[in-house]
Amino acid sequence: MCGVAVSWLLFYFLQASEHASHDASVDRRVDARAAAVSRSFDDAAEAVRAVNLLFSSTRDVSDAQFAAFAAPLASTHPYIQALTMFHFVRGDERAAYEARRRRDWPGFEIRERRGRGFVRAAERPLYLALDKIIPVPVDHVAHGYDIWAFPPHRALVDRALASGFWTASGVVRLIEPHGGHGIVIALPLRSADSAGGQPDGVTEVVVNVADLVEQNLLRASLLRHGDVELALFGRADGEAGGKGAMLEVARFGSAFPGERPWWTGLAGSHMVERKRRFDVYGQPWELHARTREPASLHAGSIALLVVSLAFSLALTSYVQASVSSRRRVEQLVDLRTADLRRASETMRLYFRAIESSANAVVLVDARGEGYPIEYVNPAFERMRGYRAAELVGKPLEDLIDTLPEQAAVYELQNSMRQEREGHALLRLRRKDGSELFAEVYVAPVLGERGRVEHFVITEYDVTTTKQYEAQLEHRARYDTLTGLPNRVLLGDRIERAIAYARQHGQALWVVALDLDQFKYVNDSLGHPAGDRLLKQAGQRICTAVGPTDTAARTGGDEFVLLLVDRAGADQAAATVGDVLHAVGQPFEHEGQRIHVGCSAGIASFPADGEDAETLVKHAEIAMYGAKEAGRNTLRFYLPGMNERVLDRLALAEALRDALRDGQFELHYQPQLALASGQVAGMEALIRWRHPELGMLGPDRFIALAEDTGLIVPIGAWALRRACLQAAAWQRAGHGPLRVAVNLSSRQFREPGLAELVRATLDETGLPPSCLELELTESLVMDDVELAIATMHELKAMGVQLAIDDFGTGYSSLAYLQRFPIDVLKIDRSFVRDIETDAGSAAMVSAIVSLSHDLGMRVIAEGVETAPQRDFLRERGCDEIQGYLFSRPLPAAGFERLLHEASARV
Repeated sequence: MCGVAVSWLLFYFLQASEHASHDASVDRRVDARAAAVSRSFDDAAEAVRAVNLLFSSTRDVSDAQFAAFAAPLASTHPYIQALTMFHFVRGDERAAYEARRRRDWPGFEIRERRGRGFVRAAERPLYLALDKIIPVPVDHVAHGYDIWAFPPHRALVDRALASGFWTASGVVRLIEPHGGHGIVIALPLRSADSAGGQPDGVTEVVVNVADLVEQNLLRASLLRHGDVELALFGRADGEAGGKGAMLEVARFGSAFPGERPWWTGLAGSHMVERKRRFDVYGQPWELHARTREPASLHAGSIALLVVSLAFSLALTSYVQASVSSRRRVEQLVDLRTADLRRASETMRLYFRAIESSANAVVLVDARGEGYPIEYVNPAFERMRGYRAAELVGKPLEDLIDTLPEQAAVYELQNSMRQEREGHALLRLRRKDGSELFAEVYVAPVLGERGRVEHFVITEYDVTTTKQYEAQLEHRARYDTLTGLPNRVLLGDRIERAIAYARQHGQALWVVALDLDQFKYVNDSLGHPAGDRLLKQAGQRICTAVGPTDTAARTGGDEFVLLLVDRAGADQAAATVGDVLHAVGQPFEHEGQRIHVGCSAGIASFPADGEDAETLVKHAEIAMYGAKEAGRNTLRFYLPGMNERVLDRLALAEALRDALRDGQFELHYQPQLALASGQVAGMEALIRWRHPELGMLGPDRFIALAEDTGLIVPIGAWALRRACLQAAAWQRAGHGPLRVAVNLSSRQFREPGLAELVRATLDETGLPPSCLELELTESLVMDDVELAIATMHELKAMGVQLAIDDFGTGYSSLAYLQRFPIDVLKIDRSFVRDIETDAGSAAMVSAIVSLSHDLGMRVIAEGVETAPQRDFLRERGCDEIQGYLFSRPLPAAGFERLLHEASARV
């Protein structure tokens, strides 16, 4: 009975030790997952911070700009359900704000919740209205939603405004089709010109918590072990710190299906459960984890129990055998020998387990001087590169002395002197001198007398984890494509350079670079080719600047340089000139040479700004000036440039109002048939009757409309208006007049151009043969195959096609016979000089002859004198237009001209 009692006690304590070891392992695994889950929410917070920086750095962000900025964030982070910006609107600003937003969202108004829907918000002194959202809802009903009037949402905003930092809501139910649970993370928005430091609004991100956590756990390889079940709980939406119920938001891992065999309970296998609490921007969260303790864990304690019971039984047999026959004694000896053999096998099993461990294990003598090493396992040899024979018998301190200087080494040495457990993260060295990072644990081993006789040192290699952390740090400050500093690191370097320059009375220069015509590379060769070109451009820029300068990529095809240690502006301009020359050299792509220029704008400290944001902004304004000056050049910032940019922005805003308010009108220039002297058609030319600047010609606003994309709706309006007017004149009895309408390059590349023309002709009733669409040479030469396909679509309807300004482009004669063209229009530059320049006269004659040979009609533009008309008539030109006959006329004036022409007939 004493033997059984002792055996049970030994079994109990050893099994308790096994439980503790397994529990410690579970704690480490659960802590790693809890840390990964907690860090997951920081990724979402960085997304809302990026949106916040956009609105705080740019005063007016359009819906298109916001979509272009936020859409990549939403696509890169699929767990993001929505990115929003709410704007504070005072009661006295409401009407103006709603009117301004209706330009982009018809029917826009500030709304509040009422039941399950939205109604127009009541009059209040302050609103917090939804101004921007990605993705945009299909019915747009959320635009203008005033969360200031919705208490739960306002509570979240109040906490965010009070803290000034990220603030999270409780768990909310996500709307269909996504469903599930999520949270809202809000961050106050303060721009540089916020009045009195008051916030302009709030930016928010709506996160699907299950997707967010699952993505980060998979990224950290923490969902590979199916024996751990995770359940994430969050507080239901309400005040932070409230007593609302904790809701289960997500569950991951095995559900432990089925029943375990009965004997696993006898072996001590049981369910281990852990709970970790953490805070997500003011809201409490809990991570519940559970795992089943494997029955194999207790092999040692069970073996010890068996050995102990066997020993007790053997001892009993021995006592009995002492009074029995010799045969019984021999049997008892044999039994004890077998028991000892089994015990020896068990000890060898323990030794083999240590030998097979994936972690390095070192056993040192705690009583010897310098802690002599007695044993290292094979994992230590693999990890550190030493053979066991090289280390056994040598002091541990000799190995420690080879480590880099670090405070954690002294912590481990102190724990060994104090004969206690210790733990530290160390930077170790292998035998070959290479470094690795390891979690090192030191534990004392007690001898028979209860004194520390040995130390066991365990090392866990965490080099991969540290490298991953370093990669994350690098990605946060460097551009992943080119390896250059990104906008964050650039801003930090500029501020440091400004501080140094201010202290030493020096100057520095910030240069904004933008690749010219880079969009055509992406459109024609694809984005992979564009990415390779950006890499090469970044390398050339780095080679052209000095070693103390900074070259950064801030987005797309935009780069920014920080130039220091220059004696003056001339040296800065010379460096920028070297950059322009380097970038201007042809790039090679699959045997094709690609020419891409570069425009640069330069702003200097302290003359053009005293902070990084202002210098970059002014450099970009100067860069836009360089583009307007013809591209592939540089410009220094001048105060007047800012005014031109503002004027351009004001004109662009007025251009949007002009289309809505009907400020455009068409003038018509007649086209005269030389053979009959009658009006055969007219060219429709757009004019803008600006309420303040008066009548503006197309040269003032067409290029701006191209840049802003408004040329597409303006061109559609001009096409419809011209067709309506031509059909009306035909019905009035003026014959089958032909109307010519110019197409811009952007209109021509629109996929639905043919459908637009067909719908316009159907609506207006104009015969297709009476519509002539004018294209420029450069437009059709950008993408010849696409141009030919589009022209054939239009020709299939019966529409006539004309090449405008013929002779001013390049390479068009090689493709002219492939284009289904009806009319060639001779550019006015040739017509102007036909009386004095033999070359122009020969060119006109050649164009007329070539056109007639190809079955095309010829119209000469800019005819202003009778000799020009006579020359063209003699050469067989079909029609003319110009000031000799009439200037472009409003519709009423052109109608009078038609009546006069009819009266003469």
